[in-house]
This record gives sequence, C-alpha cells and structure tokens, in this order.
Amino acid sequence: MSRTPALRAIRDHFRDIARAEARDTTLTEIQDDRALRAERRHAEGPPPTRRQFVMGAAAVAGAAVTWNVGRAVAQSAPRIAIVGGGIAGLSAALTLVDAGYSPTIYEAHPNRVGGRMLSERGTRPGCGSCHSVNRTVSATWADGQVTDVFGELIDTNHTTIRSLAERFGLGLTDLIAAHPAGSTDTYYFFGRRYPAADAQRDFEATYRALREDVRAAGYPTTWDDSSAAGRALDSMSVYDWIESRVRGGHGSPFGMLLDAAYAIEYGADTTDQSALNLVYMLGYSGRTFSIFGESDERYRLTGGIDLVTDAIGEYLGPESIELGWYMESIRQNAGGTYTLTFDAGGTQVVVADYVLLTVPFPVLRDLDYSQAGFDARKDLAIQTLGAAKNGKLHVQFDTRLWNGDGAWGRGNGNSYSDTGYQCTWESTRGQGGQSGILICYTGGSVVDTLALRHSYGNMDSAGVRTDTGDFLDRIEPVFPGISARWNGRAQESVAHLNPFFRSSYANLEPGQYQTICGYERVRQGNVFFAGEMCSQDFQGFMEGGAVEGVRAANEILSAMRGGRGRRR
Repeated sequence: MSRTPALRAIRDHFRDIARAEARDTTLTEIQDDRALRAERRHAEGPPPTRRQFVMGAAAVAGAAVTWNVGRAVAQSAPRIAIVGGGIAGLSAALTLVDAGYSPTIYEAHPNRVGGRMLSERGTRPGCGSCHSVNRTVSATWADGQVTDVFGELIDTNHTTIRSLAERFGLGLTDLIAAHPAGSTDTYYFFGRRYPAADAQRDFEATYRALREDVRAAGYPTTWDDSSAAGRALDSMSVYDWIESRVRGGHGSPFGMLLDAAYAIEYGADTTDQSALNLVYMLGYSGRTFSIFGESDERYRLTGGIDLVTDAIGEYLGPESIELGWYMESIRQNAGGTYTLTFDAGGTQVVVADYVLLTVPFPVLRDLDYSQAGFDARKDLAIQTLGAAKNGKLHVQFDTRLWNGDGAWGRGNGNSYSDTGYQCTWESTRGQGGQSGILICYTGGSVVDTLALRHSYGNMDSAGVRTDTGDFLDRIEPVFPGISARWNGRAQESVAHLNPFFRSSYANLEPGQYQTICGYERVRQGNVFFAGEMCSQDFQGFMEGGAVEGVRAANEILSAMRGGRGRRR
C-alpha cells in the first residue's frame, strides 16, 4: 500500500501489466476490469493484507477488530503503564479497558493526546506541541475547510481505524467518489510533461525485472525469516535498484518518477532505503502479482483525523491519562516489576507490573533504558531504525484549477515533478466550497532545505511564507496560472522537528529487513512495544499504530492470564 495518493498510480500500472500478461489480454480491458472490481470491493469489504494472504483464511478471519464496548469489572488490579498517548497507546488502553482493566497512559504532551493525528481547523493550534502557538488561533482556511497536519489518509483495508470511527459515530469521506471524472495524475520531468502513454510504456519495460525480484525475495524478509535473494535486495538501496532495473536509470523520466515517489513515501533519499521498500510496495506475488488488492487511500475522517483520538481520550477519561509526563528512564526491579521515572514538572516515579512503550524509537533511543533488561537486538532496533523526514505544506487556492482542463489535461491534484517540490495531492477532496488546498509533500534531504525550522507554522511564520513562495514558483510550470489563484493562506508541518515525534514514521534502511524488521514488536520481559514502527503490513500508517496497539494489549492480556507468549 502507499502513503500518498500519487504513488498509487505507479503501483496500479504495474499490477495492470501483470494481469494483462497473465490473462493474455489487453491493458485497456484490465484497467476497465480494475475499476469495476474497485467498486465491488468497496461494497464487499476490505481486501487481505500481504500477511493475511500468505497465512490463509484463518488469519483473515482473525484480523477483524471487534470492540467489547462497556467497562467490565477486573478481577485483579495489575499496574499497567502505557507510555505514549498516540493512536497505539489509545487503542491499547481502549482494548484493556474493554477487558476490564485500568491502565494508565503517560503522555508527554501537556494538553492533548493523539500524537501524529492532529487537524487544523482553527479551534486550536496545528502544532499541538510548542508553547509559542499553544493558544486558540483564528480560522486558517476559507470555506470552513479542514486539513490534517500529519497523518491523513485511510485505506479500505484499514479496518482498525475504520472500526474506531464507527464505534464513536464518526463519518468517513469517500475521496474516490469525489474524484473528478476523467481526471489523471500529472507528471513533469526534465522540463516537459511526461504523458501517461509514455509512463505506461516505461512501466512495462520495468515490470519483468520487478516481478523476478518479488518472486525471488519472497515475503516477508525479517530478522528471523529471509531468503538469499531477499537479503541481497535488502542490502541494495532503492537508488541502485532504479539504476540497475530501469532503462536509463535516473536519466529517464520514469527513473526520476520512482525516485521522487520513494523519497517522499519513506521520508528518505533513495540511497538511504532498502530496495525491499520498493519491491514490497509495488506488490508481492506468489503467482499473480496482484493478490493484495488496491491501496486506495479511499477515505478521510470527516471533520479531521483527530476526532477519533479525541473521542478515545474522552471515553477513557482523565482518570486514565496523565498529561505532561515525559518518561526519562525505565528500570527492571528484582521482583519483575518496573520503575519508570518521569519529568512531570518535577520528578515522578511509577512502579508497574506491565509496561507498554509506544513512543517512536527516535524518541525512545534518547531515554535511559540501560537497566530495563532489553537484549542486544532490541537495542539495535531502537538505536538504528530509520526515521523518516517529511515536510507537509498546505496551500489554499480560491479555485481548484487542477480539476479543470489545461495543458496538464484534466488533473486531480496528484502530481510529481523534478522542479523542486516533489509531490502534491488535494486535501479538500469531498469538502465544500470553491476553494481547494494542495499539499506539497517532500521527503529526505529536500526537507533539510525548507525555510521552516520548526515542527509547525502558518502564515505568521517567515519560514512558511518563504516555503510557500518557493512552492508556487516550482508548481507554476506544471499547472500554469495556479500561482495567481493562491488566496494567501498556508500552513506547514515538519514532523521530525517535533520533540515528541522526531520522525514522520519508520523507514527501513539498507540491511535492516534482515537484522531488525519484525523485532520492533518483540516483548522484553513484561515490557511490550507498539506503534506504527512495529507493524509489517502497515508500518508508517495510522492503521499500523492502531492495530499494533490492539495486538500489544492482547499480548498483555494473555500474559496476565498466564499465557507464555514470546518474551524475547
């Protein structure tokens, strides 16, 4: 699956080629069939993930999330400490409360839960972490539009997030249903447009090399399960894969398209990514190459993504959440309990029987866990797991120029280019008003060139004003006339500069699939781990955080009930 709408088109092209070859039919017929199947899938429910397909129907059945709504009475009162109040910590706490237990979430932020799920609607600052904007601000956007500062898109098979929305009575906006008819993505490289027909031809030329790599590598490649081909591809960078598999390498429009796509998708230059990021993203294949369905980015939470985390926090109540508690250390005690030390406006000490750590590894690596009893591989995972760097600039225009007919054809807001801005998509699809907001999404070393050197800013920030001006200059050749339609409003976020995140999400660097992938989630004694970095199928997604929170909570429940499980 993909984190950005624009990369979905690349992946879909590869899968269409695979189907056409397997069925000995035309590409047009396959594309028409895909559109029909997408509508059927929407009606029938989500497709399986890679792991569910490999493991079979039992895994699919077991993947469904059900909530035992209502607070039971626990027969015992173990002390359960959850460090981190993002979606992983919240979904874990909700699962434990539903089972009758009373965990406590310790969240570093002084006045909110939700982590990287935060919306900009003017009722509170978009930064959500910094004292300089820790105040109510005026409405950022015209037409009452709402944007999501960090995490945003929800796939059809993101069943945990969707079930949480349903549980708390929150709506989903169908972005595909709101898509302009006949629209296409826009590519612009080497000073000219890169037409869909040319891109399709280049997809076909690259497909066979990709198929061979996918089949040879197998799925998954983890610290304890890998093939020789998988390890070789893991040791290769995405950059080198493009150079060796794509005709013309980075001197071709398609090579540059892939490079831009993966730089923003994983928040790292392609030289700093395992080639398996690309191979697994474009599709694992036992036989048919397209068995996992589509990553459709179909939904967005109506009204803003933080409505779901706010709802969980309100349900759990203040008695379950300590705000402004920043963990400094964790120590294993002789009796098997754990002592956690926090800075909460003064030193606070908590003793717990079970601990769940959900903070991102780039934050955890700077805390003192030297006496927690973690093994060497866990320490390696915490200290070295790649940390994505992304910039997300929202720019509002008085009209959605990209949806009309122009030199770009008929667009939908999704674009890639080498003019300096990398990627865009529209964040106001399905929202009312004539105004429209494009997201300029950047990744890797490009983020280091942004003028904003803070985790959040709006038009009060000189950095945001500079970055917006640069973006308008760089997108003007792609959508001529768009700069004149800017209404003077913009907002920007850089997640890795936020002291509570220090990354956009996880990124597996060359060699890390075979050394630490899958070990991120492995418990250490009675210390458990959750967060998007722990998920194989949904790493980097809100769904990854949610589903891993549920998984870790169930592991804790099993441990409390006498289940052995894997301790390390």
